[in-house]
Amino acid sequence: MARGKPSINKLLSAMRKLSVEVNDHEVCRKLEILMNSEKDDFSPALARRIIDLPPDFDPREVPEPYTQYIRHYLYMVRRSQKEEIEGAGDSRPTKSSARKKTRK
Repeated sequence: MARGKPSINKLLSAMRKLSVEVNDHEVCRKLEILMNSEKDDFSPALARRIIDLPPDFDPREVPEPYTQYIRHYLYMVRRSQKEEIEGAGDSRPTKSSARKKTRK
């Protein structure tokens, strides 16, 4: 991983923590390739805003080669928040666990 781009590296690390689908892992891999091939980085303040305040962030503020990755990160954050809300609200047993009776 390129150490010369701390802002992108920080974003990539945050994305990897939220990765749950194959598509997420592929997006992270492509971002790492782009990070190693591009010579530009964005500011640390911008990276902090993306990671700390994702709902309030507009992806158009990021330089062009990285915009689609920021959009995917924001999607991952929303998905993670939605899963936390859905997971915390339903503590009833699922159909599959309720049906586990053995027949003799």
